[in-house]
Amino acid sequence: MDEAVVTALIAAGAAMGGGALTGVLTLAAAKRQASAAWAAGERQAAAAWEAGRQQAAAAWDAGQLQATAQLDVARRTLAEQTLADQRAVRRAAYVTYLSRTDSAQQALAAWRSAIGTSDEALRRRDYDSAMGAVGEALNVVRLEGPAGVAVAGETLRSSLGIAAPGAQHSVAQAEFLDAARAALTPV
Repeated sequence: MDEAVVTALIAAGAAMGGGALTGVLTLAAAKRQASAAWAAGERQAAAAWEAGRQQAAAAWDAGQLQATAQLDVARRTLAEQTLADQRAVRRAAYVTYLSRTDSAQQALAAWRSAIGTSDEALRRRDYDSAMGAVGEALNVVRLEGPAGVAVAGETLRSSLGIAAPGAQHSVAQAEFLDAARAALTPV
């Protein structure tokens, strides 16, 4: 074989060997690069997943806080409205009771001034009727309370009795008004 052919064969073998070696090295480098890219992608995906999870958890926590705050506001509003409604019912009961006691006081005064006249029996029936209305209104006061107002109401009713001194009524009425105002004052 000729030296030129041998040189050509060696050159061709070297070129093929170099190409193969380059291919193997390129393949190894590509595998390393792909592996590094895969690992970087996994880290990036894990970081994105964690960031998303944390964002979702924060949104959940914020939503729970907001819902809790709204429920608290609703509870307070309902409690305040309930107290306002209770005060309105009590106020109506107290006003009705005061009106009935005023009517009974007037009926008592009319009966006392009619004693010994032809109107005495009629005025006594008016007084008895007015005291019945006082008793009914006092039952509502007892029901609505509180106990201090009910006790003051009973004292006021007693001050309207036939044997009660006239001055006792104004004192008992003032005590009832004080107790009623205290019960209607918001805390």
